[in-house]
Amino acid sequence: EAERELHNKQLAEALQAAQIASNSKTMFLSNMSHDIRTPMNAVLGFTALLALEADNPAKVREYTKKITASGQHLLSLINDVLDVSKIESGKMVLNMGNFTLNDLVSSVDAIIRPMAESRKQSFHVEVTGIKHENLLGDETRINQILINLLSNAVKYTQEGGNIWFRIIGM
Repeated sequence: EAERELHNKQLAEALQAAQIASNSKTMFLSNMSHDIRTPMNAVLGFTALLALEADNPAKVREYTKKITASGQHLLSLINDVLDVSKIESGKMVLNMGNFTLNDLVSSVDAIIRPMAESRKQSFHVEVTGIKHENLLGDETRINQILINLLSNAVKYTQEGGNIWFRIIGM
């Protein structure tokens, strides 16, 4: 009888753990589908603007840069979905490489600024005290982290508010 009770308790705990895991995955997929819409809308919006401004080389370059940044962000979100299975299986690997701080900041700015502007927010970027422009690390992961943090800042800052992205060399 005691053995059966222990077995039933273990089964109940396993069921609860499975339900928590299932709920977490459902929430993750729900958030991902929402997050994927933002860069996709940017790609479509800037593509439409590009068609209207095809005879203006400066606008074409500007919109192309924003489409590229949004496309890269969309790709990184899709990779996030794939990364979940790698994390769960313990096979996550960082891709170390050289990149510039300026490229990283520009990429983040190209994604976040339109999001902030759509909510009538001011997005401020400030980089000070940097001694080394060239960095070594996983640019994609750093980009993902910064975009996730700043996307949440846009989402949870009131309309008309201010969002600051500051990088300070120490």
